[in-house]
Amino acid sequence: MGLFQLFKKKTLEDKQPQLTVEQIVDAFEKKNQELDEGESILFETGIYDFTGEKLFYFSLVKQYPNEAEEYVQEHTDILFEPDGENNELKECVWDFDLDDNIFAYIKNSKAYVYAIEHPYLKVNTYEDET
Repeated sequence: MGLFQLFKKKTLEDKQPQLTVEQIVDAFEKKNQELDEGESILFETGIYDFTGEKLFYFSLVKQYPNEAEEYVQEHTDILFEPDGENNELKECVWDFDLDDNIFAYIKNSKAYVYAIEHPYLKVNTYEDET
């Protein structure tokens, strides 16, 4: 079962237990441990109102080129209610900007600590093109 199918199954079926943030990040990491040339990982956090509602986004994105010389982005967004604590957790980091492994960076971030200690509202997984 693919990562997107797993998230959709776990988040859409009320009878299934909710995945933890650790499980979501670990699954994303496992799927994206080996990147091909041109592929990259983006870690982005902050309060945004992409849907008309302000939410705190803990976002993991894999980006890769398609045949049309554009990019496909596979998003995994873990969404939280905004609060005074997560209001301070805004960052945008690409894997190629780091000397360290992006997943080590994520797991050592203040946003990750916040995310594992607070209940999230939902997880959105989707693909789009740039």
